[in-house]
Parts: sequence; structure tokens; C-alpha cells
Amino acid sequence: MKTKMIHTIRQWIPETADLIPDLGNLDDPATAYLLLHRLADTCAEKFKLGHEGELDRVKEIIKVVNLLYINGNLYTRNAIENEFLATLSVEESPGSLKKHMELFPSELRREYIKTILEN
Repeated sequence: MKTKMIHTIRQWIPETADLIPDLGNLDDPATAYLLLHRLADTCAEKFKLGHEGELDRVKEIIKVVNLLYINGNLYTRNAIENEFLATLSVEESPGSLKKHMELFPSELRREYIKTILEN
């Protein structure tokens, strides 16, 4: 049985089909971490492009991740913090922080700031 996280991401974020083929066993907990990491890489690429359509797509992806975060258990929250938010925070710069923060819902915004400060 696939994890709720993987199932939700696959259902609500169509472009994940390109990220999933080589992930292996979808029941393996490491697969969820890898998928979140790849999803964050995709968002980081779209951040760099900066086109309005790309940023709208990032906002939609972040909404799905936020729903998983606020409704998730400790495992899900840790996975999102460690793989999605930490990966995005590596690319952050003072000049982009304000623009990026506008894309995050308030619940995830707090955790993103915390992740930036910890890293």
C-alpha cells in the first residue's frame, strides 16, 4: 500500500509522474523522502525562472505540501521539513526571501523560516 503522502502528491501534482518512474518501491518510506526532495528541486527550478505561470504552479505545489503538513503525522511533518523545506532553503537568498515567503501559507511559512535559521 502506497503511503498517503505519495498518493496525495501523485493525485494533486500531475508533473510528479516524471519524478516517480525510477523511485522504486512506493511502499518504502525512503521513497516519500526522495519524492519530496525531487519536488523541492522542481520548485527551486521554477523559482529561478520566475515567470508568473511558473510561480503559480509553485504556489499550487506548496498548497498540497501544506495540506499534507497540517494534516500529517510526525513522520509526514519531519519528511516535509527535512526534504522539501530544507532543499528549498538551500537556494534562498536575502533578495528572494520576501517573494518566496508570499507563496507559503502561514503554517508552512513558520517552518520554512525555522528551517532557514537552522541551516
